Amino acid sequence: APTLPTPGSALLPSHMGVGRRFYKLAVAASVLLLAHVTVCAIQHREYLKAMQQPFTYPPVEIVLQCALVLVLGAWGVLGLQANFVPIRTTTHLAKQTVDSLDGGPEWVHFNTRPLR
Repeated sequence: APTLPTPGSALLPSHMGVGRRFYKLAVAASVLLLAHVTVCAIQHREYLKAMQQPFTYPPVEIVLQCALVLVLGAWGVLGLQANFVPIRTTTHLAKQTVDSLDGGPEWVHFNTRPLR
């Protein structure tokens, strides 16, 4: 029986391909749904103009579709993130002292007004 990877360990290649495809599908679906919601909103505005009714707020269906697009797209993008590599600055910061962090007088000046 295949074992699932433990949290913090690298995913197996067979698991990684399926997961990444699923996240890519979620992002693609969110983009297509966003285009659909846009068309629905435009059609709703055109309908209101044709009926000579004022626009007060969008219908509940459009608001719910927008919320679904937001959640689905954010979930897909967050799932597609790569493993971040840490910035290796510990050796450089270990060599620094407080004296080397001094900005120096080359950029600090107080003579901003001319003397009269």
